[in-house]
Amino acid sequence: MLRDDQEVTGPAGPAGTTARRRRTLTLWAVCSALFLALLDSTVVGLALPSVRRDLGAGLAGLQWIVAAYVCPYAALLLTGGFLGDRLGRRRVFLAGTALFTAGSLVCAAAGSVAVLAAGRAVQGVGAAAVTPQTLALLSQVFPGERERARALSTWSAVSGLALLLGPVAGGSSAELLGWRSVFLLNVPVGLLALAAGRHLPAPPPAGPRRTPDPPGQILLAACLGLATCAAVQGPHTGWTAPVTTALALAVAAACALPLVERRATHPALRLDFFRGRVFTGTTAVTFLTALALNAAYLVLSLLLQVLGRASPGQAGVRLLPTMAAVVAGAVLARRTGRSLKPWRAVATGTALAGVSLLALATLAVDRPYAVWWPAAALMGLGMGLVMAPNQAALLGGVRPEDTGQAAAMGGVLQQIGALLGVASLGAVLGSSVDLPASAAAADTGLASGLRHGLLLAGICCLTATTATVLLTRERVGRGRGRHRPDTVPARTGGPEAGGGAVTGFGSRGPSAGADRDGGGQGPSV
Repeated sequence: MLRDDQEVTGPAGPAGTTARRRRTLTLWAVCSALFLALLDSTVVGLALPSVRRDLGAGLAGLQWIVAAYVCPYAALLLTGGFLGDRLGRRRVFLAGTALFTAGSLVCAAAGSVAVLAAGRAVQGVGAAAVTPQTLALLSQVFPGERERARALSTWSAVSGLALLLGPVAGGSSAELLGWRSVFLLNVPVGLLALAAGRHLPAPPPAGPRRTPDPPGQILLAACLGLATCAAVQGPHTGWTAPVTTALALAVAAACALPLVERRATHPALRLDFFRGRVFTGTTAVTFLTALALNAAYLVLSLLLQVLGRASPGQAGVRLLPTMAAVVAGAVLARRTGRSLKPWRAVATGTALAGVSLLALATLAVDRPYAVWWPAAALMGLGMGLVMAPNQAALLGGVRPEDTGQAAAMGGVLQQIGALLGVASLGAVLGSSVDLPASAAAADTGLASGLRHGLLLAGICCLTATTATVLLTRERVGRGRGRHRPDTVPARTGGPEAGGGAVTGFGSRGPSAGADRDGGGQGPSV
């Protein structure tokens, strides 16, 4: 096993097998952890109706089961990025994976909504530790533009595979063995990620050691936690004094956060990243598509199992075309990467997903599954087109030593989008529509609320298309051509610390060119 202070470049030299082995192990570990997180998200969505019946959860309880995971995930992602840079990415990766696996065991043993939500919160903390390390490790172990693109394509393919297997495995497991079994599915995947992660190359931090930022972390956690309480409870209990107070405090924390971060020596929230238009555009796409996907996925799960009276296994099979389309979209994005500018791929994917969601809002609620499944599949195809190009631009929008923080900030916005997607679904359904354990079907109000949820998701995707065109089109070239590369100024250090222009889509950033690992070719992925 490699030491934390051991370099990525191995003694075997540029063309040796040591560097290739380290890259392969990194890819295995990262993809296993990614598979774990995504498998859990798709599995839990299909298990919610079963949890509703067994634990007597209403709509607010179901929202808390989802939000209890997403809220600490979003609030602690920046801390995870900082800890990875400070303590070593492999060490934090392993600790987070172990914590996620332990949280899964708590969920499987839960006897109430409160315990299940607590286990989900433990999972969220573990995921917050793991996620920033995955993209940062890929960025550092695959610094060459072409090799990084290949690694990110594999990353996207694994994302699609998890989405593909999640509904079928989770739905069948919930139907045959009960909803607790869907959390037990995480255990072997977590052990696989731990086994691969033990041999993970652990390069030392590239930049200066940063000091923690407790005020920023506290304000971010307070903002997200209080806003979640208000968003989930407000539509169901009414906008009482405690709910409005929580909302007011969340707004105050949100207003204070940028003021505090501007004065911090090493802020957790790097506002200077947003000076780059490409970084701003890619994070906007991340936020909006996460909101849309989480709202749409919960809508389709409720639609199939509550309105359509499908069993969890049947619902999983019916979602299979959508998830297969995500994989196809990721493959298509890789195949067209040389001929299609990345910003065009992102704009095309978000537009396709947006139009498909609007079509679903028209067809899915009132028509049988045989009529609307092609629109759902087109939505998956569009999302598959977006993932790899958008993530590549996110990593290319900052200096190499800042990739941990940048990945964490992108993850924060993704999880905030997911949180708002869950909260907005409760808001559009309204307090008059709840899902008691004895409910056999939904009423007209539920059908109307589900339609509004799909409309909201479609509008978010089309807004992401607009953001891509307006914020990235003029700054995105196919190299060092006529387009001026987007630049994020360095906060500390100079050229000797890896400074210089940092580019986004299609431009060659500071990590492009020669492979810092020395290997001229990356692993076959």
